[in-house]
Amino acid sequence: MKFRSYQFFYLLSVVLIVATLCSTLMQIIETNGATSELTNFKLIMSDSNVSFAPVALGVVLIVAGLVNIFAFIVAGFRNFELQKRVSVLGILLIIGYYLLLGIYAWVLSSASVALELPILFPFFVLVFNALAFFAARRTEAAILAKASGFRLRD
Repeated sequence: MKFRSYQFFYLLSVVLIVATLCSTLMQIIETNGATSELTNFKLIMSDSNVSFAPVALGVVLIVAGLVNIFAFIVAGFRNFELQKRVSVLGILLIIGYYLLLGIYAWVLSSASVALELPILFPFFVLVFNALAFFAARRTEAAILAKASGFRLRD
């Protein structure tokens, strides 16, 4: 079996999703200097209280990771139609993740926010899913062009 570029994009997407799940997204600095941390599953306040309200962020990322694993498996069978649909689903999940993150940031907008680097990882997952979509389309078109070139004419 030949390892294709879109399979590499899916694996890289899964790695980035796992890295995002395991890290802090932003530091929230209040006016009195106290800092809070927002992760994908909880908000740790400066007074050590923990709120599990942002658990939806982690759930969306877990589903996006499972979708990318499924797309990797489907890519091994060269089912291009399903692979393209799953890539679009992964793109929509990451867009939904950023919408949820924007809602949480808007709710916490009374304080200053310091973004961490892992907040960009889902954006790279979005780009890799788009690249995988176009790579699958290009490979499918090449296969169809090669197959139609060997037809017998009347």
